Amino acid sequence: MNYSKKIVEVIIEESVPVAIVSVGRPDIYTDTLKAAGIKVLHAISTPRHGQKAEAAGVDAVICEGFEAGGHKGFTELTTLTLTPMVADAVDVPVIAGGGIGDARGVLAVMALGAEGVYMGTRFMVTRESDSHSRVKQAIAEIKDVRTVSVPKDYMLARDLINGFTKEYLNMRQAGASNSDLKAFLNGHSQYHSQHLGLADEAEICCGQVAGLINEVKSAGEVINEIAEIINEKFEALHQRLSVFL
Repeated sequence: MNYSKKIVEVIIEESVPVAIVSVGRPDIYTDTLKAAGIKVLHAISTPRHGQKAEAAGVDAVICEGFEAGGHKGFTELTTLTLTPMVADAVDVPVIAGGGIGDARGVLAVMALGAEGVYMGTRFMVTRESDSHSRVKQAIAEIKDVRTVSVPKDYMLARDLINGFTKEYLNMRQAGASNSDLKAFLNGHSQYHSQHLGLADEAEICCGQVAGLINEVKSAGEVINEIAEIINEKFEALHQRLSVFL
């Protein structure tokens, strides 16, 4: 039994209310999940993918811009461009992800047509997160441009720049075989960073928004801060736009 099928069986058994599906066709598990009463959100990277997901019956689509962390498609559409494209192309709710880490990002994607936000890296660096403390600290300490796209067989991953990314990209440039690359990835996976704390020697998937994260907070503090600041940011934006009104 393949791994993803087993996961689907477990979440159905546990009555998980919402499933986020990515890296594959939207019609593989959607019917099975929805028959179990589970809402299905499918991650996409182009408007065409969004339309296919909608046709497959998903409840919402997640726009993953190129700046997002983790695994994504080979397209280079950023959240700023992808979100309005998808909002114009589908009728199901659109959720935006990639480059969102504070109230400013939330306000921006709402203006682009999103009805919700998908934040990964910001919540990875919270006290409740299962990520290893060394991983959280590594992200909180970085500044400026500290992520890179890492090509794999069938997708790209956006990772924190560290010893792992440098060695892996050097191996690819030197013409390492697929078997050697896979072996390296398996031996330096996110398990080794997120759970064992090898923050420099192993892969850490995170988005460009990592450069905005300066400290490890609680998830509640992140949400409350966004809720408190968003009205302030909206009012400031309204005043700036008043010359056009």
